[in-house]
Amino acid sequence: MNKILSTTLVVLFFIPIFAIDPMEIIKNYGLNSGKISYEGIEVSILFDNPDFPKTSMAKVIANGKYMVRRDFLSPPFMLGRINIDDGKFQYDFDPKKNLVKISPSSTIFLNKDEINKRLNLIKKNFSTKLEREEVYLGRKVYVLTISSVYTKKVVLRLWIDKDKYIPLRIDKYNSDGVLIGRIMFVEIGFNPKLQNDLFDSNILKDKNVKMEETKLREEKLENASVPSELSLGYSLIKYYTIWERDDKFTHYFKYTDGLNDASLFKGLMPFKLPGKPTDIDNFHVFYDSNVLWKSISWVDGDNFYLLIGDFPKDYLSKIISTFIKDPVVK
Repeated sequence: MNKILSTTLVVLFFIPIFAIDPMEIIKNYGLNSGKISYEGIEVSILFDNPDFPKTSMAKVIANGKYMVRRDFLSPPFMLGRINIDDGKFQYDFDPKKNLVKISPSSTIFLNKDEINKRLNLIKKNFSTKLEREEVYLGRKVYVLTISSVYTKKVVLRLWIDKDKYIPLRIDKYNSDGVLIGRIMFVEIGFNPKLQNDLFDSNILKDKNVKMEETKLREEKLENASVPSELSLGYSLIKYYTIWERDDKFTHYFKYTDGLNDASLFKGLMPFKLPGKPTDIDNFHVFYDSNVLWKSISWVDGDNFYLLIGDFPKDYLSKIISTFIKDPVVK
């Protein structure tokens, strides 16, 4: 009798955990992104060199409308940097250059349609598993593992707050299944009392600080002259024109598989650092790679192309063939 009762209790204990749909957790994470008020210390680790990982620490403040990130313990090239995101633009301040770069808002702030599109791509391209529940920083979290349905390799491991549905830790793996990055809070508090002037940065008002705006103009997707779908479930989600001057511009196409983004640039001039001449199956292109991304560059007619993304090596030929049939390098 005791054995039966014990077995029943064990079953009842595990059912609540595994009855939860992991995609519902991901959905709530997406819907809450950029909307939760908190203040914390965030540590980022980049494992681009396993022997010497790059570590940075930042103070992060968010009030549901703005997010401010101030680096205070970072590699020299990042020390003192400040990033402000207001949902429309992000402002990156480089103290060494006394320069603020203005660019479109990050993926922290997405509208409902953008969130739903990414969620549908995640369902299509990834399998999600709820590994367990545990306590992290004194808070209950879901630990999720997300794997590619194509390569069967883990791409993300998430520690998502059970109440606020924001990630307290993210482990990022590249397309080869190698851990390349970790972002984690070492301290966090929700619903802090924040003064509005925290988001009214004096940097943006300082006349001595130079402003450099990224000259991006968003175009209609239906006018894009590139494929709308790539291998591995990538879908075209944004199309921009980058104006360098009146007579010089580059087309920029942004793809996503729901979790990872890829960028395609198209212009009339060669791109800097396109890589080295390489044969990939029957394609002769310029190619470069590291643990974070791969770049492929080619010429088609009068146009130069540069594609950057974290693609598995086995899929490079398929991806190239989506754009070109008989590439010629000049």
